[in-house]
Amino acid sequence: MSKINILSSKVYNRIAAGEVIERPASVVKELVENSIDAGATSISVEVNGGGIGYIRVTDNGSGIERSELKKAVLPHATSKISSVKDLDNISSLGFRGEALASIASVSKLSIISKPETQEAGAMLYTEGGEGEEITDCAAVTGTEITVKNVFFNTPARAKFLKSEKSEENEISMLMARLILGNPDIAFKYSADGKTVYQSYGDGEESAFIAVYGTNVIKDCYYVDCEKNGITIKGYIGKPFYSKPNRTYQSVFLNGRYIVNQTVAVAISNAYSPYLMKRQYPFYSLKISVPTETVDVNVHPNKTDVRFSNNQIIYSAIYSVVSKVLDGSSEALSIVSQQDKEITDKKSIDYVTHNTIEAPRPAGIKQKFGSFVFADSGKRSLPSDDTAGFEKGKDPAAGIFAENKAYIEKLEKEKGTGGTVFDFSVKAKQQEISIEKDLKYVGQALNTFLIFDDGQDMYIIDQHAAHERILFDRFNSKLSDGDIDTQPLLLPYVFDVDYKQAEFLNENQKLLQSMGIKISDFGGGSFSVSEIPVCIAEINLKEFFADLLGDINELKSIKMTDLLKEKIAQKACKAAIKAGNKLSEDDIKIILSEIKGNLGLKCPHGRPVVVKITRTEIDKWFKRIV
Repeated sequence: MSKINILSSKVYNRIAAGEVIERPASVVKELVENSIDAGATSISVEVNGGGIGYIRVTDNGSGIERSELKKAVLPHATSKISSVKDLDNISSLGFRGEALASIASVSKLSIISKPETQEAGAMLYTEGGEGEEITDCAAVTGTEITVKNVFFNTPARAKFLKSEKSEENEISMLMARLILGNPDIAFKYSADGKTVYQSYGDGEESAFIAVYGTNVIKDCYYVDCEKNGITIKGYIGKPFYSKPNRTYQSVFLNGRYIVNQTVAVAISNAYSPYLMKRQYPFYSLKISVPTETVDVNVHPNKTDVRFSNNQIIYSAIYSVVSKVLDGSSEALSIVSQQDKEITDKKSIDYVTHNTIEAPRPAGIKQKFGSFVFADSGKRSLPSDDTAGFEKGKDPAAGIFAENKAYIEKLEKEKGTGGTVFDFSVKAKQQEISIEKDLKYVGQALNTFLIFDDGQDMYIIDQHAAHERILFDRFNSKLSDGDIDTQPLLLPYVFDVDYKQAEFLNENQKLLQSMGIKISDFGGGSFSVSEIPVCIAEINLKEFFADLLGDINELKSIKMTDLLKEKIAQKACKAAIKAGNKLSEDDIKIILSEIKGNLGLKCPHGRPVVVKITRTEIDKWFKRIV
């Protein structure tokens, strides 16, 4: 048996750091959550070089006493819990006492802190968790923590960090969630000296606008209700307002940002009747449950939770969201009394996208089209409403297995966009040549061209054939780098988030090689000034929504395929339609372009040519058996 070693604190702290600190965004998360737990009402976050250079988090919270500073960076040191019983009723964001110790072990860390009762501040400085030196310094009430050179002493971890811009994007998305989840706290977040987000701690609408801007709020409903003892409030996108990926989805449970399957499936199922494939609901919801009904200690980074009763959680969330989206009479009956006069005069029409002009919830300064559930009495949904979830009183396990299967099915279909285009059809299809000269027989039903070679008969779908011809012409030009382009009369300008901006900049040359001239305006705005002639009528908004749908998985070749999909759609619209009478010249062109290949398919995967042998025909007429 090998000798068993007792690891030193220097070693096990770095191991613990691997569980808690994955990247600079993890550092920001832990430090900001500590600030929130300290009662801060104002928090500033500054990063440089994607947080790899340094991270500074400053708050006006309760501070750390000078005598407690050394304890703060010890493993399993926390002020949040003191006994085993506390684990059953956790209400703070941080509680394990691993964060500061882990951060200190893989960085150069300084803490400056001053409680209100302390005359002067004190500073603690460590490098790699060593040299815990405390000195007096001038400071205001609160805490300032600076983390420099993350993973400087663990090169194996440092090499797995992404580019500075990618790490910055992760921090930006994290800060957006922190602002949404804590609307009563003023946040200022800056990267490389530039302010990215700033909120003022004056309520949910203000925080929402700080992250998403003023234009988004009009396309959302604000919900605030209680169901089965569960409080649900926040913003959900109207049925027609969807997003190309899941980065626009935020759920906060008792103030903690979570990613939970039960909650996600409930909302996804509620939206499923309204959304097309590759479209995802937009929402930012806060859910409150009794702390004893949820276990937050099931994930190293506390991003997932375990509910004592998944069925109740699913039922409540599904019921609330689906009723708002359906605009049913039951949903209208729980609108607050002050809204009823308005709802009597207007109805919800999801076809024309009309909305109820409802008074704002308490504390919201601007009026916007929305649904507002009872904001004071917290009126519950009807207790007998289970939104179909408890139909037949099936066991919760079976129901959730079905829901999981449903979501997995959607995920497998992800990327098909409703219509499957087969771009590798030539490689997959065996080339079946027509060896003899074909004789044109005629056009059947103004759709099918009939030929024979003296022995067998061939039927060509004129629309499918022309689609394939147009599509192949574009592919040929794409391969030769000879795409005809057309400048736009007015450039198309659109906004993206940090991650999408990085993706577009990285693939700018590829887009231009495909005939799309795109420029970075800065500040998250891009401009398209030139596009291929063959897609002159393309909907650019839809195209870029698809293109940026899931950039974590998107590869350059897939982006090429996406453009080809749009070309295929354009070819379908431009091709000769079924029912069109063709001239002899048209027929000759189609026949020559097919070049005798029976294996061709249109871009949608449908066959272009069908061959019927003389033997088959003879059997139809019982000439042979």
